[in-house]
Amino acid sequence: MAKVTIRDVAAAAGVSVSAVSYILNGSTEKKYSEKTVKAVRRAAERLQYTPNSIARGMRSQRAHAIGIVNFWETRSAVFAPTLRAVAEAAAKIGSTAVVCTGCEDLSYINQYKSRAVDGFVVIAPAAAQFNERAHIRALQEAGAPFVIVNGNVRGADIPAVYYDFYEASRVATQHLLSLGRRRIVYVDAFAEEAARELRDRREGYVDTMREEGLLPRTYDLEQLSLEDLAGIEAVVTARAETARALMRRLLDDGIRVPASFEIIAGSGEEAGKEGYLPLTCVEFSYQEVGEFAVRVGTALSPVASITPKPLVRAGKTVRG
Repeated sequence: MAKVTIRDVAAAAGVSVSAVSYILNGSTEKKYSEKTVKAVRRAAERLQYTPNSIARGMRSQRAHAIGIVNFWETRSAVFAPTLRAVAEAAAKIGSTAVVCTGCEDLSYINQYKSRAVDGFVVIAPAAAQFNERAHIRALQEAGAPFVIVNGNVRGADIPAVYYDFYEASRVATQHLLSLGRRRIVYVDAFAEEAARELRDRREGYVDTMREEGLLPRTYDLEQLSLEDLAGIEAVVTARAETARALMRRLLDDGIRVPASFEIIAGSGEEAGKEGYLPLTCVEFSYQEVGEFAVRVGTALSPVASITPKPLVRAGKTVRG
């Protein structure tokens, strides 16, 4: 079978060869209507068109690959959807996402110097002991496009996506308040490596309760007793895994959830799909994160920072 060419895609979509090239390469030099973009992508998919990445790279001086530099706990409920969103966004512009090695010693930057990648998405935890300044400095000195996902460093010249954990707890608490709940408590499971994140989550709940003239009550999961939950209407937890642990303990003691009170998790909609009971969670717009990170991390967009607004996904994680 003859190899499908860009001319075949152009003919099938009813557009010019240059239009196919611009659209499939994710170029921002020219603007095309959404109808034209969809027609080209449908034609390419139907014909199973595969661009010649080597020739394309020689013409554009781009590798059409973006490096993923990860320092986050891979089991985190936030990491997996972040990585998936970046990979999907890269695919949309005809690039691939490559997980880099040599993260700790900065040797991953050599992949940019050798033109193996066009830039980097650095997935960094909001943890007190992690400091990404050395990485930012090295990336800037190399002239490599990059974007930090989360992390601790803030600055106008640092392209970044910030997960707002404070706002996540506010959204969770406001959701319960909108349902008429007033006796709401907060539960987390303290982990030293996530001290900043958990502090922000707790403060988001506390401030929201105080703004409503209500008394905030916060507990550590390990120290929580059944007496602490007497008479409450709802619980905000830091993460889905905290909510699951609390639910297991309550069920073991014969307390029915959500018949007795409701539980909402501050993040972790992926984990919210698991288990006997569906769990209401707060999520971030991972698609927005992925698309922003790829475009900034490959220098297709100017330097900028965003903080995606979290939203509630209720029950069986149906968008709310």
